[in-house]
Amino acid sequence: MALTGLLLLVVLAALVALGVVAVARCTGVLRWGSLGLAMLCLLGGVAAGVNRHYGLYRSWGEVLGRSSRDLVRVGSAGVQAAVAPLPAGNRRLARGTLLQLQIPAPRAHLASRRAFVYLPPQYRDPAYTRTSFPVVEGFQGSPGRPSDWINGLQLDRQLDRAIRNGWVAPAIVVVPDTNGGLARSLECTNTADGKADETFLVRDVRAFVTATFRTAPTRWTGIGYSTGGYCALDLAVRHPDLYGRAVSLDGYAHALDDRYARGLWHSTMDRLQHSPDWWIAHRRPEPIDLYLLAGLDDRDALQQTTSFWTGLARHHWRRPYDALVGQPHGHHTFYSWESALAPSLSWALPGAHPLPIAIASSRVFAHRLVK
Repeated sequence: MALTGLLLLVVLAALVALGVVAVARCTGVLRWGSLGLAMLCLLGGVAAGVNRHYGLYRSWGEVLGRSSRDLVRVGSAGVQAAVAPLPAGNRRLARGTLLQLQIPAPRAHLASRRAFVYLPPQYRDPAYTRTSFPVVEGFQGSPGRPSDWINGLQLDRQLDRAIRNGWVAPAIVVVPDTNGGLARSLECTNTADGKADETFLVRDVRAFVTATFRTAPTRWTGIGYSTGGYCALDLAVRHPDLYGRAVSLDGYAHALDDRYARGLWHSTMDRLQHSPDWWIAHRRPEPIDLYLLAGLDDRDALQQTTSFWTGLARHHWRRPYDALVGQPHGHHTFYSWESALAPSLSWALPGAHPLPIAIASSRVFAHRLVK
């Protein structure tokens, strides 16, 4: 029975109905047992409905922690053994390698954080042992975990397919934990109460990845969805020496100050200086290439994204390669972001047969919204 299928919801609803009937007809222990069963099935139905809508978990294996067939959990000392070249002709060379590891944070003075690193199939191919690869840094939404990139967006499967078809150039993708937990959103910044999240993401992650893997000496691409889209924009705009391109999927461009993103800012000016829309208007940073996607059924993201795009033109900051993309029937869900992943990375890292900006399929149709 599929975890996201309609049949699961039907079965749970039927069990709730049977439980209600049993409560009405039974007495004593059976009545209380039926009530408990009905309540459990009702809660399960609500959870299944939410999961079906957002695509949080696609299979029972993911619920049990089996995120990917290619996932390898390694300690810092075992990385090189886990990524050693494979013999020519090995079946594993058709797929990339997904590592789960801990990234230390000596510069940010934080505890080490969990991260995922995707290595393209070519990384372990003996024919590419002297090849270095560009790097993409992925930022999660909030609340969320870095594993959402694997369970929700199917990162490794999407990249395997895109690289195999020549849509995306082979690249290393690192997905660090941007919050260090679910207690609040740190918004990828060095907070007023001493959490050096930005230092970790910009300095510690970069130092670890470049020291551990064969990375090309080029500026990175930042990509994120929802809050992660804001992170990609903010870090790239303020660190153009480190990030050459930024991809925002249903993100925003003005720093938040709400109950979940609390205690972040030293002052109102500090908050503004972490707002990409304010930064491009007042600080005139070095331009970077931007890919902004908004689901047409995600009203907040659509309004904020198009407003930012208009501001780029108003302040003469828009570049010819920049793209504003609308996703028909796009919602604030993992299904929508999964559909947008390959086209956006094909824009950022075009392969031998890159996807065009205007791409039509049953899942996504991208087109320019504003001239």
